[in-house]
Amino acid sequence: MRFEFPYDDVAPVDVPESNLCGVFATPAAAEEMDPAALTAAAVAEPIGTPALRDLAADKKRVLIVSDDVSRPTPVHALLPPILAALHDAGITDDSIEFMMALGTHRPMRTDEMEQKLGPDIVAQFTVRNHDWDNPDACTMIGETAQGVKVWINRKVAEADLVIGIGRIMPIDICGFTGGGKILVPGVCGKTTNDDMHWTRIDLNDSDIIGKRDNAVRESIDELARKAGLDFIVNVVMDSHQHVTQVVAGDLTEAHRKGCELAVEMHGVRIPEKADIVIADSYPFDIEFWQANKALDQAGLVVKEGGVLILVTPCTEGFSATHSEILEFGYPPIDEIKDLVKQGRIPSKVVGVHMAQVSHVARHKAHVILVTSGIPRRDVEEAGLGYAETPQAALEEAFARAGSDAGVIVLKGAAEMLPVVG
Repeated sequence: MRFEFPYDDVAPVDVPESNLCGVFATPAAAEEMDPAALTAAAVAEPIGTPALRDLAADKKRVLIVSDDVSRPTPVHALLPPILAALHDAGITDDSIEFMMALGTHRPMRTDEMEQKLGPDIVAQFTVRNHDWDNPDACTMIGETAQGVKVWINRKVAEADLVIGIGRIMPIDICGFTGGGKILVPGVCGKTTNDDMHWTRIDLNDSDIIGKRDNAVRESIDELARKAGLDFIVNVVMDSHQHVTQVVAGDLTEAHRKGCELAVEMHGVRIPEKADIVIADSYPFDIEFWQANKALDQAGLVVKEGGVLILVTPCTEGFSATHSEILEFGYPPIDEIKDLVKQGRIPSKVVGVHMAQVSHVARHKAHVILVTSGIPRRDVEEAGLGYAETPQAALEEAFARAGSDAGVIVLKGAAEMLPVVG
């Protein structure tokens, strides 16, 4: 049976029907919804907070924080009802600014901001990238109950009302995206970002993936509330990148409801694991830093000692901002911990990313990367397998796992929450 990939320059793969155990994907919505109408309703009757119009009354400085180019959230379609609610509260345009929540991603270009927010927004309002690698861009506003210092972008600290816009979907690092994650790690300082991510390093996947309430999310929630996140607008999207649900309001209460909706959209039941798993990372495929979301989820489906084939363009390489990956690759997890402890990997965020990949590629299955954006030499030096085409990768997988090996195909694995067994 032939399978196409969502990339124009990637050849299809032919999987023998006798080996095929199943093809899985997240569902598409029965009908396309109007994201502006959904947002207007959510903003008017939020969860856990007053309506945005009431919340904004008497505020002088409003900051809207949006997720960045690495996420497909159609923020431009959500903004009109949000701005309308602010205008109804008497907030003028010159009191509203925007910030792109980069985390530790590369800065967005103006044309990317226009695509994300809309050209009219970029022309009319001040829009900034979070300057995450500039210590002077952040200020320390206090500590959490656990003693974690909260460093946050100065513009967040100076604002009277902070609104976060993003998407909720399953993710390995903290169970789900969205909620307080728009500030931490979105627009926080290095120390805060490192400490939050390092919470994940020794936790089991079963305690995190697909679970809204977990140790990492608890850290994010406390940090984001301390940093001043007043209101969230989060969407749930289907496999065609259409908005199906919008939740708004308190960073924990609204997010918890959004996670329940996300499980319904992204949860995919898979009867059993397979010897070989073929997955693509669409739409998280700019760089491997994003594509590894698919690796995390596909890693739940492949048998121990099996083969995982990840098809992803990665046009910006492993990472546009973290050269440590090219230097150290993905060594065993204990070695990663030592490198972080020694300061040779100066960022715990990078260390956790390396550990996520290593968990699958070193400790679970042989990973073969099919990519046009990363040279074979760099892929192999990082400790991963390489193939020029999906078919070549599958042939190698059969050579490793046996000609009778079972194959599962995951379409859009980065957005999937596999429920196996």
